[in-house]
Amino acid sequence: MLRVNHHRATDIKNKDDDFKKKLSPTKALVVLKGFRGASRSFSSLNSSSSHSSDVSTFREPSAEEDDARRRRQRRKRTSNSFLLFVNAIFCAESAFAREILTATGEVFQGGPTTPEGFDSGENFVVVFVTVLLAGYGMVTSFENQAETTEAATLDRVNKQKEYMEKYAGKSGRLRMVSLSIMSDDDDDDESEEDGAKVLEARGCVGVEKVLSEETCRELLEHINAAIAKDFEERTNPNFGNVYSRKNRFDYKLDLKQPTVRKAVKEASANLRQILAKTCGNRKIGGTSSDENQIELLELAALVSDPQSSRQPVHPDTNYRQNLCAVTTFIALQDVSEAMGPTLFIPETNTLEAHKSFQENLELGGPSLLKPNVKALLKTGDGSVFDSRLLHCGTENVSERRRVLFYITYGPKNAENPNRGFSTIREEFRGRYTLEDVCA
Repeated sequence: MLRVNHHRATDIKNKDDDFKKKLSPTKALVVLKGFRGASRSFSSLNSSSSHSSDVSTFREPSAEEDDARRRRQRRKRTSNSFLLFVNAIFCAESAFAREILTATGEVFQGGPTTPEGFDSGENFVVVFVTVLLAGYGMVTSFENQAETTEAATLDRVNKQKEYMEKYAGKSGRLRMVSLSIMSDDDDDDESEEDGAKVLEARGCVGVEKVLSEETCRELLEHINAAIAKDFEERTNPNFGNVYSRKNRFDYKLDLKQPTVRKAVKEASANLRQILAKTCGNRKIGGTSSDENQIELLELAALVSDPQSSRQPVHPDTNYRQNLCAVTTFIALQDVSEAMGPTLFIPETNTLEAHKSFQENLELGGPSLLKPNVKALLKTGDGSVFDSRLLHCGTENVSERRRVLFYITYGPKNAENPNRGFSTIREEFRGRYTLEDVCA
């Protein structure tokens, strides 16, 4: 009886080998219950033959051998499941409508079914690996796109810089006006009015001593500590968008924090007349509108670390007929030429300047030929500018971090395309006016 079984098993195995030679490599990957059942039959019959030849060598498998056998079977099932999954993705034929081998060695065309092992934990592993690979591909794609964008930005910067240095000449210094903190003298009012007039005529003006040195020191310590904490904890929502990201970033400040609140109130009070005469009525010499109609739009720190790259020349707001925002950059430490001062191109907050800039692909033309100025500021000084003005941050080639504290105000009724995503924490957006801050 054992000899008959041996010959029968050998005959079935030969048929199975002949059939597998006829299968395509793709179909040969499909291993279902019937085939595996037949394989187990072959093994058991061969084992019986071996036992008949030498019964004395028979022994029960040890627990270790039994565990090893089970692990091999699990690995085999997982491998088969993964091959099935890859086959389903990359083969042109339907994933599970295949020719399958039954236990009797017959072939038939099976309908859609679910292969053995493609479920529960094994299914999860396959799907997880696939999603992981897809995610890696997406991240790589985004990184490549970011690198391409940065390269294009750098190319634009180099072309602008070369054009301006060749044709526009050497930069001058930003014109400064003087304000006496906490003073109501007539001369100071005249200085404030002069500052507003310069701002309207040129689009930018420097203001001395917007913040005291003590306030600057306290605020700088707070900003550096807050940035270090958020970098460590990876709490990114406090970091805003900024042009040319290499070693340069915006950090949104917390208006409820005492040091920040003190600095905002002090700076806003010292800029009150300039803001009221520009954002309030936008007509110098006229009656300024109520300060509760002048909205706080931005509150952040602009940080430029050593080796930060130069920004392309740009406006913060594309041209609108009426002024919609006024930004003040306040130096929290002296800003030297090497630290990357802000470069402004006066009188480019006009329709003609914007049209020329765009028609020349932002690489040349009359707008970039205008004399430009740099904001070389002392601690506490500020540069005030119309958001439509062409400007850029220059490269920081020093070994020091440059931090500019900045606030932006604008008329509530102005057409401002940036109002919904300007650099301010969401809990403060649209909630504070000049009057609120100065109270």
